[in-house]
Amino acid sequence: MPAPRICVLFNPKAGAATQIDDLRTALRRHPNVTVREIGPDQNLGEMAADAARERFDVLAVAGGDGTAHAAVNGLVAASARTTLAVFPLGTGNDLCRTLGIPLDVPAAVELLRTGRPRGIDVIRIDTDQTKFSVNVVTGGISGEVTAGLTKEIKEAWGPLAYLRGAVGPLATAPVYRVSFRMDHGLAEQIDLHNLVVANGRTAAGGVPVAPLANPEDGLMEVVIIRAGDTLDMAVVSARVIAGDYHEDEFVERRKCRHLAIESDPPLPLSIDGEVTDGRRFTFEVVPKAVRVLTGPEYRPDPTTDAIEEDAEPGGTLGGAGAQTLRQRLFAFVAAVLLLTIRWARVYVVGLLVAGTATIGFGLLARQVMAGSWQELNLSVHNALRAGATPGWDRGVGVLTGLGGTWFIVTVTAVLVGVLAAGKRYLDAATLLAVQVGCLLLQLVLKAVFAYPRPDAIPGIDWPTSYSFPSGHSLQSVGLYGSLAILLVAHGSRVPWRWAGAVALALVAVFVCWSRLYLGVHWLTDVIGGALAGVVWVSVCLVVRANVRARAKRRAGEPVTQPASVR
Repeated sequence: MPAPRICVLFNPKAGAATQIDDLRTALRRHPNVTVREIGPDQNLGEMAADAARERFDVLAVAGGDGTAHAAVNGLVAASARTTLAVFPLGTGNDLCRTLGIPLDVPAAVELLRTGRPRGIDVIRIDTDQTKFSVNVVTGGISGEVTAGLTKEIKEAWGPLAYLRGAVGPLATAPVYRVSFRMDHGLAEQIDLHNLVVANGRTAAGGVPVAPLANPEDGLMEVVIIRAGDTLDMAVVSARVIAGDYHEDEFVERRKCRHLAIESDPPLPLSIDGEVTDGRRFTFEVVPKAVRVLTGPEYRPDPTTDAIEEDAEPGGTLGGAGAQTLRQRLFAFVAAVLLLTIRWARVYVVGLLVAGTATIGFGLLARQVMAGSWQELNLSVHNALRAGATPGWDRGVGVLTGLGGTWFIVTVTAVLVGVLAAGKRYLDAATLLAVQVGCLLLQLVLKAVFAYPRPDAIPGIDWPTSYSFPSGHSLQSVGLYGSLAILLVAHGSRVPWRWAGAVALALVAVFVCWSRLYLGVHWLTDVIGGALAGVVWVSVCLVVRANVRARAKRRAGEPVTQPASVR
């Protein structure tokens, strides 16, 4: 029986130099091999179709998933029955993992003798043009990851490039409202972060995005990651990176032959690494559309050890899709970083600020009660009062009133009423909680520390309560600080929101300064009051963010920025 005629297409600039040398050496051991290098201006798909028309028995391509994708599109478009072989010179080599092809180049070349030809499905994707996917189509976050990968990143990071590129998109986690219609059934609306339409099992260099996919069963595996709040998505995202997320409550797995989707906003897709985007796509399985050479570890159905042979018997399902220890270590580190980034909007930053301010207040209070700061308190007090005049005293007295209890209570009551009338109940409740908490905090803390005020200054309306911490400072940071943050978070259509936030913050600063200038508080009183205010505002905003995100999820609304204070 004559040896099969083999055509090998490869880019001499793909892969490492040692891989190219190994490939050339291995190919010399095979008869009837025609090697054709792919030039920078040549279309690999057209070259694959041409090779099929020349009646080569086997078309071998050396490259990654993008190379295999181009070759399959050429063969399917030409309705060719030429058998495809893939030599792993790419970044991820995920199709090779599904087909049990060794990731060692000489071992993969040896499949030209020992490989088993199998007919496998492809997925037809129709949008502005028609494409065929042989491995995996990923959308949403995954599409953004692929779009952001440059040639330089792939060369520098290798298989870890996908994990590196995932951190940024997973941190922002955009939400896509997608209408699904499976097998021409009823449409279903789902808010999602990520979508996988799989014929193969792995993506991104070995991450098992669809470990139960069967490339020969005439079905595509659809994996949906629904939108959720900060903690939920941080956990899912970390599990995605680690390749262990299919049992998560936010993950759905389905199988179908036909899928039609519409997305708002447009959904970025990666079709075997080829990036596109759009609002409408249809996916349809084309059964047994291409023949491929598979390795000894290939199993069409990963849930069983049985295999129907087209050619020679094979081995067992092995570790072709397994991640290396280095990948899993990187995944763990990336997951930790991701968790921090995802929480940084409010949870980490808010709790970190609250924790730091709490520690600072505790250390300050300890020093104050030990009398360690009294010399500094006196020097600041004397320096400010040395330049005081009756006119300045009257003017600053008006300014300090902006932090007085009755003024703060009045302003808070008005704002709460306005917000409630506008049906912004969560904002109203947040503002009310901030100010009630600030009032209670100053009463409790003053009673606990019972620290005396400076000696009375003639002409000043002297307070009678204890000195540490300053109630004006605590209340001003509470009111004006929370208003500044809410303005920035809610005022995306307000051109002056940042200027307004700065102005509100300055009011709090000036109220704190006024207490020092008037001599009614020590420096440590003002610092302590400000720290206590920061603690309480941070806690209230963290709680608010969590309540809002969970309320939106229960209502079925998209949680576009679950961890923000919006």
